[in-house]
Amino acid sequence: MFQSGTYVVYGCKGVHKILGTTRLNLEGIPKDKEYYVMQAVKKPDGAVYAPVEASKTNMRSVMTREQAETFLGAAGHIHALTCNTPKQREENCKERIKSCAPDALLQVIKTVMERREERARQGKKLTLLDMHFMEQAEDILYEELAISLSISRGEVEEKIKAYAS
Repeated sequence: MFQSGTYVVYGCKGVHKILGTTRLNLEGIPKDKEYYVMQAVKKPDGAVYAPVEASKTNMRSVMTREQAETFLGAAGHIHALTCNTPKQREENCKERIKSCAPDALLQVIKTVMERREERARQGKKLTLLDMHFMEQAEDILYEELAISLSISRGEVEEKIKAYAS
């Protein structure tokens, strides 16, 4: 169980702060079921509720500072995905974003960056789907690293560029 004030990565929805727990008084929802009350870091003007006992929910604590520094140090060894077809790339990116694992998110970012360079050489722009994958992966990973390292998202982007190349 997570404590109030803890930052968590909540599925593909990004980083959230646990504000506490509550029981929801809504029709059709068991009155004895406890829910986390969370606030999205990116959009702090609302509340998100997630079951405390949810086994299917992908929720984990954000990295510690030490874990984040270790991750950045290893970022250069994390490679882009090797995909033979656009469909395979799409499925691989979806799967990795859904996992919310930092190394998997960085793989997506590197894959789309390589694809951007490849398409630029052909005089083409990045596809909307690739841009969507990049934004999702960056939002989750960069928010987590910003909180773990107590720095801005812009500083995280610079660190990723420096370490990942």
